[in-house]
Amino acid sequence: MNRRTFAKIAAAELLAGSRSKSETQPAIVRAYLTHAQLEGAVRPDQPNVNTRWTGLGSATWRIDVPLADEYEVALCHAGAEAGAHLVLSGGKSSIETNTRSTSGFYTDAQSNYERVQWGGSLRLPAGPTELRLRVSAAEGKESLWLRSIELIPVSAKPLLEAEDQKARKARASTDWFVKSGYGVMFHWTGQSKPRSGPAKTYADAVRDFPMKDFVETVQETGAGHVLLTLNHAIAHCPAPIASWEKYHPGLTTSRDLLGELADALAKIGIGFLLYINSPRFGKLSDGPGVFSPELTDSRYVDMHCEVLDEIGRRYGRKLDGYWFDSWYQSFEQFPKIRQDRIFEACKTGNPERISAFNFWILPVCTPWQEYWAGEVGAPGPPATSRYIERGAGAGLQFQSLLYLDAPW
Repeated sequence: MNRRTFAKIAAAELLAGSRSKSETQPAIVRAYLTHAQLEGAVRPDQPNVNTRWTGLGSATWRIDVPLADEYEVALCHAGAEAGAHLVLSGGKSSIETNTRSTSGFYTDAQSNYERVQWGGSLRLPAGPTELRLRVSAAEGKESLWLRSIELIPVSAKPLLEAEDQKARKARASTDWFVKSGYGVMFHWTGQSKPRSGPAKTYADAVRDFPMKDFVETVQETGAGHVLLTLNHAIAHCPAPIASWEKYHPGLTTSRDLLGELADALAKIGIGFLLYINSPRFGKLSDGPGVFSPELTDSRYVDMHCEVLDEIGRRYGRKLDGYWFDSWYQSFEQFPKIRQDRIFEACKTGNPERISAFNFWILPVCTPWQEYWAGEVGAPGPPATSRYIERGAGAGLQFQSLLYLDAPW
């Protein structure tokens, strides 16, 4: 088998007017470095979502171009030193550029990923096409960390821009979120254990959850909102959600812990948000980086919409937001994903509910969300603006998710 693999791509269908559930989202062709044949001074970087360049090297893909068109190019990368020379070729055309240093929230340059527009365009034929990137950089220096190459069909740009504007107008206000000051996240799952003594089963732990003590503890922290883990490595759900039980039999509980928390926190004016690990709920993977071949883009979306609709109707305005994990994996596996449908399902029962879809430190691939997931781990420099001006989450409400005890 040829070592060159087909990059995961997004169809660039030219859509007009409103779209049905079956229509694909106008999208960008993304060539991920984790799907390329690499040669020279370049290697995958952990956790295998980008590549590190330390000199002369190349990456080659076989991509399936959806339509013959001019394609503008964007580079999703991080780097401390400007001046690495890049040549991208495809079809019978090529373009060149020099990298610039990137900036963002982080103090270390290798974490400051940006989506940088590349001057010029490639004329690509429809169908299977070879795409090749050559990088010339100073030998021995870590000059470039590269996530992906994005190809934007010029003929689809008006639709892409309209989609972006539609998403921005659909966002709920984050004023309450800002006024809450700070929140507390509880990564409480089926793998949580007491400091001493035997661990309970998840069902027993939910049954015995000390609601009064928990709420009093939250009040003592002075936090304005609570973010609670619904599921993580195991697809548990601490509530009798029928649609969740349908997809994960035996992993829901008879006690509606989510409902009781929503009620208790609403009474004292503290916001309530839920963390959902999308790949584990959506059966995308059986482990880190292990994707399920049975799933499709539409099936993944339908599963999310079904559960979010039920949760939204059940808890209404007592549920203030969501934080969805691992969406850079979701987009890489499902390039035609209808993010707008999931965003709309997040609003069921509360049109003011806010959402974040976590792309870690990588450039966010969708405007359909209100705030940056901000999985930064440790504190960084203070934000200079309420809304992120440059970097991975440009344009979104800023926030940071920090750990207070052990790292992830």
